[in-house]
Amino acid sequence: MTVEWDAVRGLHVARCARCADCFSSSHVDLVEDWAATHRCDAELAALLAAVSGGRAA
Repeated sequence: MTVEWDAVRGLHVARCARCADCFSSSHVDLVEDWAATHRCDAELAALLAAVSGGRAA
């Protein structure tokens, strides 16, 4: 999971490397909370790994 600042949109963004889910907000604490509690959809993560040659999005 990564939390980054998107200067173009002016938002903090969390991205899950395993299932490609993301969350953005102008409030970093909301983004960090989402990142800490995010749970991947196992079927989606497996599908993404299969179509990307074993590496998730």
